Amino acid sequence: MAARVERIPKKRFSGPGWRPTAKAYVYLFPTFFILAVFVYFPIIESFRLSLNRVAPFGNQEISVGFDNYRRLLTSPDFWDTVKVSVYFMIGTVPVGIGLAVAIAILLAYPLKRLNWFYRTLIFVPVVISSAIAGTLFKLLYNPVVGFFNHWLSIIGIDGPNWLNEQNWAVVAVTIAVVWRQLGFNVIIALAGIQAIDEQLYEAAKVDGAGVFRRIWHITLPMLSPTLFFLAVVNVIISLQAFGEINILTDGGPGRGTTNLVYQVFVDGFVGTRFVGRASAQAFLLAIMIIGISIINFRGLRSRVHYQ
Repeated sequence: MAARVERIPKKRFSGPGWRPTAKAYVYLFPTFFILAVFVYFPIIESFRLSLNRVAPFGNQEISVGFDNYRRLLTSPDFWDTVKVSVYFMIGTVPVGIGLAVAIAILLAYPLKRLNWFYRTLIFVPVVISSAIAGTLFKLLYNPVVGFFNHWLSIIGIDGPNWLNEQNWAVVAVTIAVVWRQLGFNVIIALAGIQAIDEQLYEAAKVDGAGVFRRIWHITLPMLSPTLFFLAVVNVIISLQAFGEINILTDGGPGRGTTNLVYQVFVDGFVGTRFVGRASAQAFLLAIMIIGISIINFRGLRSRVHYQ
């Protein structure tokens, strides 16, 4: 006798179960709409423009395929901007994270009653825009009335012309970027330090370990997930540095501080606009950021210690 097969009735959207789902989509619609208009559509449109040669006023487009990418990859100027971007990354990421960890360790020890004040003071640069930070440092770098050269003169050093010498201009912009990002790095590093179990430090004290040995053998290894996160975030931020460069140096002297983001701005919005080339550079920059992030994940993640 054949077994009786019962049919499972198909779910219809007429029951009460569909209402929470529909309500969720209604609540999510504004987010989806904003993402579509301000994120996804610009990405698609930018890629379309990168495959075209666009007239300066945008009234004519000629499809050239991947010719814009080919021209960029064979252009010495493009590779110069890549070098500058890499220099900024190398100059800002290790220094910024190292300073942040050192300051966070000092703030983690409740030796002073005004720690909350110092934390607030360090976080202030995060809420300052890059344009304001650039204007502030432009005054500090002034070779005549700037404070930096004044402080150097006190110890008998003639300060450089920060923004008009190519080598010093890169250093000047790097200092400004590190300073503006320092507060964020310190807060994240401080949160990671405070999450470390105090019993580890107590056990190390019992074994006779000093402050520096506790930092080297406990704090830094246990802080590795936080350092990994900071490394990825700071690499992305350094490759996208723009405001400080625009205010301080305008990409100069020469092309000494022209990174990929600033070159995209120049090609897309300044003078004779090369919108197709600018869009192609933007996509190459995105590929560069994704590639470096993947390298960070594969190279550093194996060394991260999770509790």
